[in-house]
Amino acid sequence: MSGKAQTLEGRSTRNSSIEFLKIIGIVLIVISHVVQTLCEENTYIPYQDYVVDLGLATTNIQYLILSMLRYSGAFGNTIFFVCTAWYLLDSDRISKRKILQMLMDIWVISVMILLVVYGLRGGDIEGMVILRQLLPTTAANNWYMTCYLLFYPIHPFLNMVIYKAEKSTLLKMTLVMLFLYCGMNYLKGELFFTSKLIVWIVIYFAVAYMKLYLVELSNNFKANICIFMIGFIGNYGIIALTNILGLRLSILSDKLLHWNVNYSPFILLMVIGLFNIARNIHRESSTVNYLSGLSLLIYIIHENALLRTYYRPVMWQYVYEKIGYDYILVWTFALVLIVFLFALVSSLVYKCTIQKLVTRAGDVLFPKLCSGYGRIEKILFKLH
Repeated sequence: MSGKAQTLEGRSTRNSSIEFLKIIGIVLIVISHVVQTLCEENTYIPYQDYVVDLGLATTNIQYLILSMLRYSGAFGNTIFFVCTAWYLLDSDRISKRKILQMLMDIWVISVMILLVVYGLRGGDIEGMVILRQLLPTTAANNWYMTCYLLFYPIHPFLNMVIYKAEKSTLLKMTLVMLFLYCGMNYLKGELFFTSKLIVWIVIYFAVAYMKLYLVELSNNFKANICIFMIGFIGNYGIIALTNILGLRLSILSDKLLHWNVNYSPFILLMVIGLFNIARNIHRESSTVNYLSGLSLLIYIIHENALLRTYYRPVMWQYVYEKIGYDYILVWTFALVLIVFLFALVSSLVYKCTIQKLVTRAGDVLFPKLCSGYGRIEKILFKLH
């Protein structure tokens, strides 16, 4: 890397405050997914009476809060990526072993859940769901993991562009991309052929500019509280405004979830503010670091296609039939706790048992894959 890289903080060490922020991120994602099950119909099950349309403008304060909680997924996903981007900006290489480990963990967990659920349901699983279980990464069973595996191999090349660009050039590139892929898309989704991967690249450039050239601002505790509050008021204020207008204007009556996107500029401001606050609170906690290290497994397990298709709806159907929705917020957080603890315990069991075998298998497989790739590379280099 160029000399600019020397202005960074060097090889970043894990700050437990940032790791705690990632724990908050995975909790936010679980909240969003539990609410998503409540508000979206499931074509693979015969019952739908538990579903509540949270996109409709409402005078029910509980439903309005649930609509806002649906946005927690975009919030949590952005937390994870901003934290990841901060560290990747110090990296100039790709760990092929890391990629293999992730692919193997995702596949093994997916197949294990398939075998268990297949047995429990006596084989009563839709063919398309089975296919997604057998090809979890290709089918983007967990979109975040697939997108990360696409982004990670290109990050050193993005770093080359970032560190070679002049300050003014990097600023112009970042602002133009933010305007096109976050600003314009926030108003009207999917403009200019955007995708989650493109949005991540845009956020990566934004984090890079902040890390390289906005050091004083990013280290200013009060300023980052203000940045967070601007994002918070903007994000939830526009939802509240949409609800108020939706009660009066039919064109906005079903747009309460319109702003629930991973490229929200307000959510990005919230995350950047929170990240800088956490980054400047230096804490050391092996427990927090360990739990944060489980976030990948928690994400893979709790949002597995079979579990979200066949079992999360069962919980909501039970609440609907046996308890009712008078205190739906209370039961939402109860289900969030159940889903999170199940994923956490399953992650701990997997990490302490099966993952060790998966890692050993990877140790055997990795040199063979590298050797095979090396032969292919030599053949390609010989082509003229």
